[in-house]
Amino acid sequence: MIALIPARGGSKRLPRKNVRVFCGRPLIHWSIAMAQAVPEIERVIVSTDDPEIAEIARAASAEVRIRPDDLSTDFATTASVVTHVLRDLAATEGYRPVGVVLLQPNCPLRPWAIVRSAIDAFMGNTVDSVVSVTQSREKQGQVEGSCFRPAYAPGTRSQDMPSTYFENGVVYVSRGDMVRERGEIFGERIYPLVTDLLYALGDIDTELDFQIAEHLFRTHREHFLLPARHEPPTRIPCAHSS
Repeated sequence: MIALIPARGGSKRLPRKNVRVFCGRPLIHWSIAMAQAVPEIERVIVSTDDPEIAEIARAASAEVRIRPDDLSTDFATTASVVTHVLRDLAATEGYRPVGVVLLQPNCPLRPWAIVRSAIDAFMGNTVDSVVSVTQSREKQGQVEGSCFRPAYAPGTRSQDMPSTYFENGVVYVSRGDMVRERGEIFGERIYPLVTDLLYALGDIDTELDFQIAEHLFRTHREHFLLPARHEPPTRIPCAHSS
């Protein structure tokens, strides 16, 4: 089983977020350290188009795969990036991992136990993928013209709303053969790994997201500690700190 960390250099809403210092080290470094701490993960691979990200990944003892230009645009999908890496491993090395653990670097609120639980669920069930989700009771609707159209009965209490769940980005595990052959990371048999709202709040896309995630990481750091021998130093050198 491998871990894949997709880290593009470009980011419109929060420039250079993957190398920005988050709680003392580059944001991407947290996902690399997490993957390295999981015994079931044989190799940790970073897919990137960016020299600085590649340098940080190699310094953290991760493998680097440089992605082609067509997989480095705003329109490239995560599935296409994962497929590229797995097909390349099969073609160049004959290496076909049974599963791929996808760790997005912009989701640092990721406990070690959740990654282990996702792998256990994948190995212990006949599924195509495991996807972390969080329960939502938001009162959602649509805005049509100048009117809000609620998708619920007005007056319904939040606690009485039907249970729905949203994909939170914390962790994914997919069948390697499915990704290689069909270019999919979800498939049809998707196992939901239900996680606490705290971890879902770390999906960083904007400056406000970054500030919230960093505050939550520091406030609840005990949730994000790695096993002692894998816990890295408080601060590591990095080229980009703003």
